[in-house]
Amino acid sequence: MADDGPRCDAALVALDWGTTTFRAWLLDGTGSVLDSVRTADGALTISGRSASARARALAFEDTFQRLCRSWLDGHPGVPVLCAGMAGSNHGWAEAGYLDVPAELGELAEHLTVVPAGESVVHLVPGLRVDHPDPDVLRGEEVQLVGALAEVAEGPATVVLPGTHSKWVRLDGTRVTGFTTAMTGELYGLLMRDSILARLATGDPGTSVTEAFTRGLDAEDARGEERGLAALLFTARPLALAGRLDPAEIADYVSGLLVGSEVRHMLRGTPAGVVALCGPPATEHRYRFALERGGATVRTVGEGAAARGLWGIALDAGLAVRLPGKSATSASTPPGDPTRKDQPA
Repeated sequence: MADDGPRCDAALVALDWGTTTFRAWLLDGTGSVLDSVRTADGALTISGRSASARARALAFEDTFQRLCRSWLDGHPGVPVLCAGMAGSNHGWAEAGYLDVPAELGELAEHLTVVPAGESVVHLVPGLRVDHPDPDVLRGEEVQLVGALAEVAEGPATVVLPGTHSKWVRLDGTRVTGFTTAMTGELYGLLMRDSILARLATGDPGTSVTEAFTRGLDAEDARGEERGLAALLFTARPLALAGRLDPAEIADYVSGLLVGSEVRHMLRGTPAGVVALCGPPATEHRYRFALERGGATVRTVGEGAAARGLWGIALDAGLAVRLPGKSATSASTPPGDPTRKDQPA
């Protein structure tokens, strides 16, 4: 919850509805957080138990009403803006994509409207690269808006670690391209279903450990020659020989995967500031790997999603900022105003 004290009335319900997680914020007329909700009601869970598109839409509506009922009852008519997989082809309703290159300010011009009882939900479109190496992102576009509002230097690249990490190239507020790496998903599969999972004990931490650094070093020294698939297998003989503790396997594998992603992606990253926008569980490790590779890194907190949704709502006219307050807009990001990040 936000700090106690005088508050303005609610101006926006902001939803980041991802594949595995539902996050929501109630924002006031300055874009500050009045209240927040986080649950495991992800789009994948909801769509998986729905037999038809109609049933799926009703399931999303019911979940939204259940999780946000107190806000909707307490603030009748409050606008609702939603990003993420709720706008995918297996979500609440398909919100489409903007083709890259695209101005982030254009997101507000292409919202998809979905009725939800007495409320109306506006879905934000994703972004799509439609040429020989196609790519898509959905949900990260609002984090980009938030990241630009928080990094005064104007990053040339934004890195968003996760299940599917995104490396986004920017020219001001214009997205010129992006690339996805399945690093997080590969890690999860290896630590759950591979032969390495039978040897590993414990989970990786959030800090830069000796085993993580060892993985980075191995990938940096031999990744080009041997390839990632061969290096991943080394975790097994190292553990069998007693040269890698079972409790270190997860960190070592994490180092190999993150090291491979960062080393390859930095090759195509333009000079300039790299904004790192990710959860605490991965932030320190990615920053360490990026700076080892020579990048100038600025960290953006998890509040970027709520901040970005607020900026898009202002651009779309769904929300109105209080008089005398600075704008947080997708098309005209401010420098680095004071903010209060909420735990997610």
